[in-house]
Amino acid sequence: MRLVSLSGLTALTLAMKAAASTYDYIVVGGGPAGIITAERLSEANKKVLLLERGSGPTVATGSNHTLTWDDSLTPIDVPGLSSAVGGLDLWNEYICDDTPGYSACVLGGGVTVNYMVFVHPAAHDFNDKWPRGWKWKDVAPAAKRLYKRNSGTTLPSEDGQRYDQGLYSTLSGFFSKLGWKSVDMIKQPNEKHEVYSYPSWNIKDSLRAGPVRTYLPLAEERDNFTLRLQTKVIRLVRSGSKVTGVEVENSAGVREIIKLAKSGRVVLSAGALSTPRVLFNSGIGPKAQIQTAKKTGVTLPPKKDWIELPVGKNLKDHPIFSIVVNTGETWGPLDTASVLNGTSTTNINLYEDKASGVLTQGRHRMIYFSSNVASDGITRYYQGSCAASAQGVVTITQYMTHGLTSTGVLGLSEDGSTVFEQSPYLQTAGDVEAATSFIQGMVDNITDASTGFKLQTYTNTSAILGSLTSGIHYTGTAKMGTDDGRKGGSSVVDTNAKVYGMDNLFISDASIHPDLPTGNSQTIVMVVAEMAAAKILAYKS
Repeated sequence: MRLVSLSGLTALTLAMKAAASTYDYIVVGGGPAGIITAERLSEANKKVLLLERGSGPTVATGSNHTLTWDDSLTPIDVPGLSSAVGGLDLWNEYICDDTPGYSACVLGGGVTVNYMVFVHPAAHDFNDKWPRGWKWKDVAPAAKRLYKRNSGTTLPSEDGQRYDQGLYSTLSGFFSKLGWKSVDMIKQPNEKHEVYSYPSWNIKDSLRAGPVRTYLPLAEERDNFTLRLQTKVIRLVRSGSKVTGVEVENSAGVREIIKLAKSGRVVLSAGALSTPRVLFNSGIGPKAQIQTAKKTGVTLPPKKDWIELPVGKNLKDHPIFSIVVNTGETWGPLDTASVLNGTSTTNINLYEDKASGVLTQGRHRMIYFSSNVASDGITRYYQGSCAASAQGVVTITQYMTHGLTSTGVLGLSEDGSTVFEQSPYLQTAGDVEAATSFIQGMVDNITDASTGFKLQTYTNTSAILGSLTSGIHYTGTAKMGTDDGRKGGSSVVDTNAKVYGMDNLFISDASIHPDLPTGNSQTIVMVVAEMAAAKILAYKS
């Protein structure tokens, strides 16, 4: 395996050699979908180049953001520090500056910087709106392949103990009195109504897991795999309906064209907010967006080769509402500052010496799920991620998930950034009705005199609804389906994950998802990437 970071003479020499090579597959984007796709393609003996515009987050992938007490680890590695990452200098280095919502431009993508909640998708996530060939019975083997390598866990501490369980004890008592039941969200993924669970985290061997740890090392062992960091893809080089290469820009602003082999293919895995930009810049999408791309100075294919597809349409995301509850208890959040500066010696020693303790756990202490049916007859689902934010205070990150009917539009600005042209949040009466009803029910239960709880910050239903923020779980901007978007349909890729109108262009990331999952999206993104890789390999052009 060759790793190209474009820093220093040796890396530059390798970059020149990589550019001079041709590849069976160029995978654009080193997030979870891109790494999984590239690894499976290289496993099939294809010559693969994986391009990531950001840097590596681990010591093994080049990061020097090491901890004061362990120079083999970065804050990204330690599960207990996940809540501190957003306040560190590395955050600005790892977050994209040309997308309208948070998107991670770092090897591993969002899985590198998120809170690691790992929700195995329910069968209905695929059975509702995914096309034939992508129902749960079809996708289940891909999920099994993922879980064999990257399963998630509700019990990450090597000593078999759970730590800091005061919040769980308080809330489990609350939900139990409401008649909700305790489940194991890994073993019972289809249980999504009035249930609660210990969190399932994307943790393995007491470290943040994800494809950087569970797939990339396998690819790195192969001579047919090259990873190139700090390399942003600007556009696809096209000859009619065929991609012949990609134009890239390195961290110094130098551009070059990397060529495909004669029968080569490109797979876009840059995410729902960035894959559309590559398509727009390559003459694929609504004409208005392609015209905007032209104004940025990008080299477009001849107008006769433009392909009009609904790229950027069907944008979906989980809206988040914040419910802040003072329970009057004495538990509180982990003091991450003392871990970062090395003074939390008991916790650090337990983690370092025994791979155990609170540092093996993520931020949250409980995850719950429920659903309701609005007057339009549609079932909408909800996830609550519960974490301590002060002494006795729990902040519930309340997601609205599967079943949402609102969609937005992603477009392009003249500076080359992607932008929201229409918000995807609460655009339909049914979504508003369902959200209002669910939040009101939560408020009524929380403020019942028997609980002793008090709402803080957002003290009524209206205020909680007004706290709406992005879930940062974007999907749908290059939707998969059988209704060809060139012919008035809503889909950008077919059921082989191939872009309509193109011979050798595929997509494997969240942009192809036709619907939102019933929970955090990181797991389903990986499952779909496993499935897409198999479809791409099986496709005969």
